[in-house]
Amino acid sequence: MLIFTQSKAFFIAAVVASFSFSLYSFPVFGKQQSLAPAKAEALKKQTQCSFITGNGGAVNIRKGPGNKYAVVAKLKRGDGVRAVSRQGKWVKIAARFSGNPPNETLTILDGWVNNQFINGCSEDQFDRWRQ
Repeated sequence: MLIFTQSKAFFIAAVVASFSFSLYSFPVFGKQQSLAPAKAEALKKQTQCSFITGNGGAVNIRKGPGNKYAVVAKLKRGDGVRAVSRQGKWVKIAARFSGNPPNETLTILDGWVNNQFINGCSEDQFDRWRQ
């Protein structure tokens, strides 16, 4: 009976650990949320169009402004994001976008990226996050 109880406890702990890991591995605790058009427009007014740069591999998007924070998503070169602000060498991201206006879709992505991996979309904003 004791072995069954230990096995059952181990199984439950493994399930809980697996679930907890999945919650922190993806934007918005495992669920990407596309925004309604009105909310998307409001978010666009509060953020700057930006894109991920980098050579080849994935760029880590972290839970906070620093390498010590957990990775919440991985983006690749050319992925579009909506950036909010900068703190030191880290840029806060509020959403990821896909498509082009007027068919642009925003997906909530609450995270931070090192400023060496992000640029503004337009020429006048290109170096915004690097200054």
